[in-house]
Amino acid sequence: MSLSEVDDEGVTLTDGTRIATNTVVWSAGVVPSPLMASLGLPTQRGRVEVGPDLAVRGAPHVWALGDAAAVPDLAVAGRGAGAGRRPFTPPTAQHAQRQGPVAAANVTASLGIGAGRTYRHRDLGLVADLGGWDAVARPLGVPLTGPVAKAVARGYHLLALPSLSARVRVATNWLYASVLPTRVARLDLVRRGDALIARAQGIEDAGGPPA
Repeated sequence: MSLSEVDDEGVTLTDGTRIATNTVVWSAGVVPSPLMASLGLPTQRGRVEVGPDLAVRGAPHVWALGDAAAVPDLAVAGRGAGAGRRPFTPPTAQHAQRQGPVAAANVTASLGIGAGRTYRHRDLGLVADLGGWDAVARPLGVPLTGPVAKAVARGYHLLALPSLSARVRVATNWLYASVLPTRVARLDLVRRGDALIARAQGIEDAGGPPA
């Protein structure tokens, strides 16, 4: 059962139950693409089951990773995923980024180039920037909140950027935002065709061009 509708007086659940309330707290999770469940392959919570080499079970020469794949977590003792089975890696960028090179190595190995690999990575924790000076983090299992967590979160995000120029640009933007909090409109990102269509629609909604 889940939420199907929210209005000014309450919420409605998918089974028709009505709950009167003035406060709604929404928490977003990670949901795999519905495509995964339609492939006729073994799944776990909507993600396609793969082996430690990221090969899809029941589909030769097919590999999956990231949010689409239920990858056995070799760094964790077998628990929580059923009898005799290991838990799966959480669908986070930390794992997805590291699964990419493993999948690439196994694809090339299947073509006779190089050796295959298995995916194994110990989760280093999590960070979440909540805006302002609010943040939460758990680096190496140490729980942090507030400005300290903010510093850890931003430091991690800077290190995750692929180039020095990107890191300098993002860090500079953060510095400007902390001193001069402004909203900047990038008109150069609006395509001319889109602007003309939006203008034409505005004229039509207003009842046609002015006389």
